[in-house]
Amino acid sequence: MDNKTKGLVLVLCGLVFLLLGVTMPLAAVLKGILLGSSLILNVSGAVILMNYIKTTKESSQ
Repeated sequence: MDNKTKGLVLVLCGLVFLLLGVTMPLAAVLKGILLGSSLILNVSGAVILMNYIKTTKESSQ
């Protein structure tokens, strides 16, 4: 799996966890776990996508 696909998958999983955490009536602990994992997945996916954009930009020059 290349970095573009990996980053997109992580960001989309983070968005799914965010929507689950916001829409479902859960206990505070479970809601915290969902929102925390959403934050981690979104940030790591964004970092991978930024590195992918940086490397493709450098290789095209």
